[in-house]
Amino acid sequence: MVFFLYFEEKVSLPYWFNPIGRMHPLLLHLPIGFAVVLVFFLLLKKEIEAKSFEIIQNVMLTLTALSAVIVAIMGFLLSQEGVFDEISLQNHKWSGVAVSILSYLLVLFKQKAFPLFSLNIKAIGLGFLLILIIIAGHLGANITHGENYLFEAFEDKKGVSNFSENKTMYETVIFPILEAKCIACHNDNKIKGELNMTSIEKILKGGKNGPIWKTSDAQNSHLIQRIILPLEEKEHMPPKGKIQLTNEEIALLNAWINEGADVKKIFKSYDNTSKTKVLALQFLNSKMAEKEAVTYSFPMPSDADLKAVNTPYCSVFQLANSSPALQADFFISKKFERKSLENLQKVSEQLVILNLAKMPIKDEDIALISNFPNLEKITLNQTDILGENLDQFKKCKKLRSIALAGTKISKSSLEKIMLLPSLKEVFVWNTAIDKTISNELSKKYPSVKINIGSENNEDEYLKLNPPILVNEDFVIQKNTPITLKHTLKDVRIRYTLDGSEPDSSTSPIYQNPIIVNDFTLFKAIATKSNWYTSDKVEFSFFKSSLTPDNAYFLTQPDPKYMGKGAQTLIDLKKGLVENFQDPTWLGYRDNDFITMFEFKKATPLTNLTISYLQKIDSYIIAPSSIEIWGGDSKSDLKMIKKISPKQPLKMELGANLSLNISLLPLKSYKLIQIKVKPIQKLPIWHPGKGQKAWFFVDEIFFN
Repeated sequence: MVFFLYFEEKVSLPYWFNPIGRMHPLLLHLPIGFAVVLVFFLLLKKEIEAKSFEIIQNVMLTLTALSAVIVAIMGFLLSQEGVFDEISLQNHKWSGVAVSILSYLLVLFKQKAFPLFSLNIKAIGLGFLLILIIIAGHLGANITHGENYLFEAFEDKKGVSNFSENKTMYETVIFPILEAKCIACHNDNKIKGELNMTSIEKILKGGKNGPIWKTSDAQNSHLIQRIILPLEEKEHMPPKGKIQLTNEEIALLNAWINEGADVKKIFKSYDNTSKTKVLALQFLNSKMAEKEAVTYSFPMPSDADLKAVNTPYCSVFQLANSSPALQADFFISKKFERKSLENLQKVSEQLVILNLAKMPIKDEDIALISNFPNLEKITLNQTDILGENLDQFKKCKKLRSIALAGTKISKSSLEKIMLLPSLKEVFVWNTAIDKTISNELSKKYPSVKINIGSENNEDEYLKLNPPILVNEDFVIQKNTPITLKHTLKDVRIRYTLDGSEPDSSTSPIYQNPIIVNDFTLFKAIATKSNWYTSDKVEFSFFKSSLTPDNAYFLTQPDPKYMGKGAQTLIDLKKGLVENFQDPTWLGYRDNDFITMFEFKKATPLTNLTISYLQKIDSYIIAPSSIEIWGGDSKSDLKMIKKISPKQPLKMELGANLSLNISLLPLKSYKLIQIKVKPIQKLPIWHPGKGQKAWFFVDEIFFN
């Protein structure tokens, strides 16, 4: 240890020493434990036979000294990684060295049997040793967990109860997320990746990879890219083993960055339709519920019931680890099943928040929803309810918030719930409840806040939501109509059918359902006067006039993504972009995708279409090459076509993409072999650069 200290500036260690240094936090508890046990036996000296006490004392004292020195050396090796604040590191280092030296001196005095080494001297020495251990531990905790870690438990943190709309959005919700999940590794004492996140000035300065976010571009922001990497990836943040960000927190960070990442904009300045504000309020509500979890009197849900009510399209979870209260979120309207809603009766007592936004909920479903006695918040935005049965919510005595934005409710139907005993707020954006009706109802029911969204302002421009596709099936039959809608009035939808990008002035305007009879790459945008044009939506419609008699793998998919075997590729069932673990998908990474398709009789083919997934943040990307082979037997297969798909140049949103491959000139085949090679090294702009990519395929169509 002394050698390392003396030659510290000249020491250069190979990388394979790093794991030894990283054992420092694992083993540092040993000298602490040995020292405490030594003090314990010293207090019990009168109860132990003299010779036994002497042996125990010698062994424990030696183990304390030896382990202290070993841990100090490991700490020195760890410090060579250079991610720590120099001053804090030096303080911790010298306090650790003091522990090692003092414990060694105690052993030396004991072995030499110095006359002054009496019981009192031992007690004083051990007392100083324990004090030094506490100091060294505290200084070490400051480095790994942030300054004042040991005593911050005594601080009075008001958290969300101190919420004010006059504070900035950053101060209210963004920084608390970064503080809880990031600052332990990026603080004044431990500057991992040359990034310090203890203040906004230091965050904006960035780290060795530059700024951590790109204004209005969350997908290409370094912060988001690291967060959404698979947990097992080395670059994932926070590191595996640390407390991870929740989906709610990730969505909030995404929205805030996409809406400008303005660190000075105060909370109340955000429009009520702002996704950031909506998610921020949800975040604050969940934190409040977590703080008040002890107030719930009903029992915890059983693990069996929680498992039973969770489905791929209904997520049910506790509001806090110690809370019995549950929240249920439904998503993917096309996959909604009423039995999943009925299934929630298993946890009817514990359900306090229910999110059914955009689900095909009708008035007759209100009777079922109102059977949750402790329901506090219900979201029914953009559902099909008219409000005829809203009075059934009278059974929900604790209901304090109900969201009905984008529905066809009327003034009379809304009044059916305004006298609910606990109701505090209703959200009725984009409904028949205008400002006049809202003011009238507010005077009549002053205890309920009626939120109608933003008022029209000629100087304010908002961004439209994208058009909504009504079609549920993407495998077209003869004369299949493409049907679109939008939740706002007077919106023009412009589209293209040839794969080109739609624009707001020259592209055709959608007026009636569009009939398609062949493979179609459909793109559309929403436009409206005094609004910003929406993001583009893109859908592929597939034609399948021929189905092979058999399909079988020549190489196996990854064991985690086997689907239902090779028949998955010809069952005409499309996969969901949101869920690549669905059995409609097959996943390849370490193997090329090589599959044989067999027709009993020689069949003329003009084209085939490969439907694949793009989910770049999960390393799922277009393959590097595709080969199509054909023939009448395995021995006479010949290459028909080889292509290299276009690769993305930056992070993009998830999508179900397709490649329509011509097989002309027309020939007949009994066998078609398709070979797809996944990308072997992700590009340099990807957070997983250099690693293998995944290729996910759900269907192959023949015509």
